[in-house]
Amino acid sequence: MFKGKKLLATTLTLSMLMTTALGCGVTEKQENSTADTQQGTEKVQTEAEGEKAENSESADSSDWAAENKLNETESSEELYQKALETAGGEIHVYTVSGRMENVKETFEEDYPGLTLVVHDMNVNELLEKFSREYEAGIYTADVIHVKEQTGQILKEYVETGMMHNYQPEDIFGDVDEEYLQLTPMYFEADWWYYNSDQYDECPIDSWWDLTREEWNGKFMIVDPLTDVGYMAFLTTIVENADMMAESYKEEFGEDIVLADDEPNAGYAFLKRFAQNNPIFETSSNNIVKAVGAEGQTDAPLGYAVSSKIRERDQQGYKLGIDPENFSPACGIYGMNVVEIADHAPNPDGAKLLVRYLTGDTDGTARGFEPYNTLGGWSVRSNVPKVEGNIDFEDYNAFPQDFDYTYEHLNEVQEYWISVQP
Repeated sequence: MFKGKKLLATTLTLSMLMTTALGCGVTEKQENSTADTQQGTEKVQTEAEGEKAENSESADSSDWAAENKLNETESSEELYQKALETAGGEIHVYTVSGRMENVKETFEEDYPGLTLVVHDMNVNELLEKFSREYEAGIYTADVIHVKEQTGQILKEYVETGMMHNYQPEDIFGDVDEEYLQLTPMYFEADWWYYNSDQYDECPIDSWWDLTREEWNGKFMIVDPLTDVGYMAFLTTIVENADMMAESYKEEFGEDIVLADDEPNAGYAFLKRFAQNNPIFETSSNNIVKAVGAEGQTDAPLGYAVSSKIRERDQQGYKLGIDPENFSPACGIYGMNVVEIADHAPNPDGAKLLVRYLTGDTDGTARGFEPYNTLGGWSVRSNVPKVEGNIDFEDYNAFPQDFDYTYEHLNEVQEYWISVQP
């Protein structure tokens, strides 16, 4: 009924392309796109010249941020009046979300005279376009909205000064500091879905369950070689090998015995998981449809983005979840961030839009409404909670270090390819 794994030759070809793109960093997960990542052309210059140019650009971007008060808190009304007088009142947002069109409608109603120009792209197109324009000195984007899971946005864009954090105290003063390396807007996650007609409760409660023979070929996941966000997740499993070892002992009642090609319990899980024949898909949409369709007697399990739980109501899919009781953790967060582009043509408009998208001072600005759905969480405590959503704190997440993910993703990817059956 369900198609199995892609041919290894196809996987290897795709991986070679991705490895080239990921040599100095990695792109993040975008749910409905495949990885078409491209690495920019390297500049031909001496090491000394490169360091000098980098330091000059960094200083220039820092000066620009200070001159445009990105470290200050101004009211939305102040920013509105100044934004009207800049760049013809236009604000350009580069986004990975089609829901930004809904934001455009309310934003222009709430701030007459301003025009929100939405550039909706998949993440690879967005980063390529922005990087190419920036290197050419063409400044079009005001705000960048992407999802960060791999450390690329932090390491290659914010830390280099190509994008800037804007965190006014009246909005971000109560946000946990661990999330403020970037400017967070909201979180999504991933969890296991089961068919609630077929099962009264989730039939698995551990990642190690997916290595058992009874689940061979009966579970679905977005192919990590076509969606780097899932490869970031596999990298986090390796990072937390001690947790995986403890979970193995809880599940099987004995310490894990590693094979010669299993450096630690995280890698051991990856190998055994891969060799239990997961069904690879290209999107979470396809997964929840396959899992939740009515009338099934042998529905697969499916690991997909948390926001797809809304399909339970919208499409009538029979979807069950239990992310709070999964060992050793359920997954990692995908942090949607809103960064201000260096040399944004309308910096005051950019600041206003960031405030609007994050709910403004009292958390009720309409800019966040399209994103305030089941399976998604604001970073702020005063944004109204969606009825039926689990609490953000109740999602059982693996600890994740962006530096670790950024530095080790390639080697985890190579191991993943090597253990495919």
